[in-house]
Amino acid sequence: MKKQYLLSAIICVNTGLIIGCQTVLPYIDTAKPTTTLKTSSGTLSVNTIVQMVYPKILNEPLAHVTPVLNDYFKSYPYQQLEPNILGFFHPSIEYKNPQGETRYLVIIEKVKINNGYIQDCRACSSTVDLFIFKKQDNHFQLVNSALNQKDIPTAGGHLYVSFKHDLQKNLRPFGKNMIGSYTLATFTGAGGQEISTWYAVLLPDVGRVQVLEIGSAGNDTSSYYADRPEFASIVTSTLRVVNNQNTYYPVEVTYIDQDQPKKSYKSLFMYDQAKHIYVEYEKK
Repeated sequence: MKKQYLLSAIICVNTGLIIGCQTVLPYIDTAKPTTTLKTSSGTLSVNTIVQMVYPKILNEPLAHVTPVLNDYFKSYPYQQLEPNILGFFHPSIEYKNPQGETRYLVIIEKVKINNGYIQDCRACSSTVDLFIFKKQDNHFQLVNSALNQKDIPTAGGHLYVSFKHDLQKNLRPFGKNMIGSYTLATFTGAGGQEISTWYAVLLPDVGRVQVLEIGSAGNDTSSYYADRPEFASIVTSTLRVVNNQNTYYPVEVTYIDQDQPKKSYKSLFMYDQAKHIYVEYEKK
């Protein structure tokens, strides 16, 4: 069973507790994470996570910025990670690894700020840090992580609204010893043409944690050709992870042209372990 735990904001969450001003290097790249930490409450609070994965900001404080937040970011506690970067702490996701052991995934969405304002334009994007923890008694231990993931579905300067819901709903084996998930995002281009893309989230205990694009999920040109509907097309798709007992499972996408619903074709996407991307292997 998958559960959510709302991360409690213990330090510098909408407050001015961190003061002082100095020029520092990006914190994650230079910090030495604490791999194990005991908590009195036994929960993954913002304070616990910061101590474990962003310890340098506790010793090298920043001039505090009180940002102007839009409705999306008001939902999450935040921590200033760099002079112009805020990290927003999403509720943790509990899941089981292939061995049946409980894991906790923490997503920290990082957004640029300028003069106190979030960069949330239509073309703006965020990045995410991913951390996988395990718990023994009241001790949390960092199992694996990925920093500055850029190949993520974003819109309006933040994660696609359905990203976390889809991630939780679609958790399943993505390899012989790896749990993963997938999500679909649709983007609207000039003239109203919609393009959809499948994304994967790979969560191994050992190996490369990653958010990446799988491939096309379809398109819809009905708005683009509103005055010439005979030229419009709508292609939808479904996704299936193929358990072949390899390190990385193939992903099969079935495409359906809504003008010819009885006809469909399939594409098989394989994970390239050298390039760390999905590659379209065959169509049928």
